[in-house]
Amino acid sequence: MVRIMTRTLAAVAMTVAAFAFAGAPAGAAPQPIGPNQHFAGRVNGTRTSAVVYTVCAGPIWAGRTGPVAGGQTLSVVRTTRGHGYTGLFTQVYAWFVPRSAATTTPPTQLKFTSYNAPQAIPTSVAVPCDGTGQVEFSSCPYLAPCAYGWVPDYVTVRFVNIAL
Repeated sequence: MVRIMTRTLAAVAMTVAAFAFAGAPAGAAPQPIGPNQHFAGRVNGTRTSAVVYTVCAGPIWAGRTGPVAGGQTLSVVRTTRGHGYTGLFTQVYAWFVPRSAATTTPPTQLKFTSYNAPQAIPTSVAVPCDGTGQVEFSSCPYLAPCAYGWVPDYVTVRFVNIAL
């Protein structure tokens, strides 16, 4: 009897820990983003082995950029700890981190005011045709001066050209 209770308790503890680090399950209802909350970004529904498909017809060379293929999303889920932190803010912005600090055009940003509410990545967004990059999820807009306490979350992505 003690073994059964120990195994049951261990299984419950593992499930609680998995949700604490993974965030809400897929299909969870949208919830407003509030201050002083931990969050995690998602690219096409995941934060591990995330792939973003690009459409770069013709020859490919180092540094070439092209449009994102349609039908892809970014989203934010609430977590109990770790990852990003909203600080004083009630929204999270997401953008593809520019490869060069010399970039003069700010990246396209998506603004999230709710968790579990995926938004389409605009097909006008230009990203590397292949290789890797990052999506930043931050309660502070791109390059804006912000109040103390917020922590961004980053998701590493692999760009895959489907126009070859």
